[in-house]
Amino acid sequence: MLVVIGLILVALAFLLPMRTSCRSRETANRVKCASNLRQVGQALLLYASDNKGHYPQAIYAGGTQVIPTWCTGAATSNPFGENGPVPNDVTAALFLLLRTQDITPEVFTCPSSNAEKWDFGGASNTALNWSNWTDVQKNLSYSLHNPYANDEAIKQGAIWNNSMSPDFAIASDMNPGHTGGVVNVTNVTSTSSARDMRNANSRNHDGDGQNILYGDGHVSFEQTPFVGVNRDNVFTTKLSSTGVTGGPIVASPFDGGDSILLPTSQ
Repeated sequence: MLVVIGLILVALAFLLPMRTSCRSRETANRVKCASNLRQVGQALLLYASDNKGHYPQAIYAGGTQVIPTWCTGAATSNPFGENGPVPNDVTAALFLLLRTQDITPEVFTCPSSNAEKWDFGGASNTALNWSNWTDVQKNLSYSLHNPYANDEAIKQGAIWNNSMSPDFAIASDMNPGHTGGVVNVTNVTSTSSARDMRNANSRNHDGDGQNILYGDGHVSFEQTPFVGVNRDNVFTTKLSSTGVTGGPIVASPFDGGDSILLPTSQ
């Protein structure tokens, strides 16, 4: 018995430092991740300064129904040209920061995720040789508020400029989407248990939560996606003017207070 207890104590002596080391590494990663999103926020403000207060948009096709997309038309040097991204491409809007601001591709990769900074195809290529990411799974860790609102949302106050509310969720660790399995951002409410909420949090930090960039430029690590102006799910659209449970994931914002962060990791 004493031998067994001794072996257990020896094992614990090895395991505890490893666990502490992993926790310390994740804490450092969250700090770096938050720094990345702050830099994205600064780049958005600089872009707005050069564009009459407007945040970046690629080609926008408005109307009563506006369905966003991502990762289209990457292999062209003109994001607004014939062979560029299709209308309402969220990542193409974010990529405009790489093309126009002093920001590097590693800023768009969270150190806790599996994403790697993009080398733009190697050789002498730069962001100006491209109009979008080719693979969000490989080279992008973050989601941006969908800047393509439908007509009704615009009537209800939806904007995309440097006048956003201070507590509006502008960007975040990537939306986990819906795998058809356990991970499902539409299957939680603001009162869900912490265990269930993990299934609606970004995968970047193993379901613990996500860093979120707000309209005033600050970044906060949140343990739930129910944040922002209306405290509703920022990974889904809002279903009504009073509801806070999750609606569709790939859709226009509902109104001026509704954040919908895209793309998804699924």
